[in-house]
Amino acid sequence: MKFAIIASLPLMLGAFGVQAIPLTYGTTTHDTTAWQELADAPNNDPFGVSWSTDSGATWGREDLTVGQTVQFKFSVHKENVGHHYADLMKSWIDWDQNGVFDVSDEVAYGEHKLVDFEPVLGSWQKPVNPDFAFFSDEYTLTEDHVGEFWLRALATCTHSVTNMYGDNWDDQWKPEYTDNYNNLMTPTGHYYQGETEEWKITVTSVPEPATLALFGLGMGLLAARKRAK
Repeated sequence: MKFAIIASLPLMLGAFGVQAIPLTYGTTTHDTTAWQELADAPNNDPFGVSWSTDSGATWGREDLTVGQTVQFKFSVHKENVGHHYADLMKSWIDWDQNGVFDVSDEVAYGEHKLVDFEPVLGSWQKPVNPDFAFFSDEYTLTEDHVGEFWLRALATCTHSVTNMYGDNWDDQWKPEYTDNYNNLMTPTGHYYQGETEEWKITVTSVPEPATLALFGLGMGLLAARKRAK
């Protein structure tokens, strides 16, 4: 599991510090990332969560402020083929800051069906398409978004979901699952395969023009005072 903490950026890489998500959100665990991991491998980025504030022209991890329209991207890498129905990704953002992830917090879901390999190759072969991404809707940030939020993104496989519910390997191809994985994926639990990333996000308000003017005036007076000295 990968964690990130806020410092001067709304989403910040772990190199700047690590902070565990509050216990109220519960936990998501995995045993192996051999078949799915959250990472933007083509760009040598070990993290899979990024976002854009320019309609997808660029993706990064810049500050978020009121008035911006943000879209999140979730990059998944497969080191090995794996023999299951599909790879899955789901993510949540606690917009209401109530300390739990629920249905209203879901921001993205996607399935990557395994149709790009020959079964005779075996699970430990490189897939034809090892990298793919899923996207959230676009969100225009308002004053209601000002504050700190936690995001959880989860990549796994369909067998890990059926295993959670105590069913067998072949059950992942049954309609009760193939038509229902979005509902069955929860923000907590043990998914065996895959990986989870958790990010702390801060949205700040844009200062009012009058405040900016006063700030500029104050800086001018400070500079004048220093010159007088």
